[in-house]
Formats: sequence, C-alpha cells, structure tokens
Amino acid sequence: MNPDEISRALAHAVTTYDRKQEAKAKANPRAYYNHYALPQYLGRVADIVTDIRQGADHSAAVCAGFTPGPLRNACLKALGLSSSNVESYGNYKGMPVYAPVSKR
Repeated sequence: MNPDEISRALAHAVTTYDRKQEAKAKANPRAYYNHYALPQYLGRVADIVTDIRQGADHSAAVCAGFTPGPLRNACLKALGLSSSNVESYGNYKGMPVYAPVSKR
C-alpha cells in the first residue's frame, strides 16, 4: 500500500470506529461518547502516515500511534495486519504520547 492508500484506510477505520461509539452511546444512556475524539483520531492518523512515509514499519507506526484496544486493532485490520497488544512506546508523566518510530 502506498501512503495515500494507507491514509484513506486509516481515516475510514477511525471514522467507522467513532460512528460505532456514537451509536453505542445513543443506544445506552449510561454510555459516554466523546464528540471531540474524531479530530484527534484523524490527527494521529496524519502523524502515523508521516511516520510511514519516513520509512517506519506499518504495524510499528500504528502501535506507536494508538494505545492497545479496539481502535488500534481496527486500524491494524484496515491495513491487513494482525491485532497487537504491544504497549505504546512514548509517555509523558505516565500518559501515552506519540513517539515516531522512524526517529527512534
């Protein structure tokens, strides 16, 4: 896959994930939906694609971009990769932050 195809696949994956979260919250009044999350997801997709353009491995870039869970697995699946529970590399005061794979 070229970087443009990767960008489209990841954008589709995070948008689909966000829509599912929204539908889940509408169906269950106790569920929470963050309507600010999608722009953050798309920003992280841009970071991941930039990292891949600089030579990073696809799986490693996605794993660095998202914490383990259903969103990361949806992104890996969109690229035809298997799911991963590897912890994200970067953190700041215990909170996960993006650390580009190509610059490690």
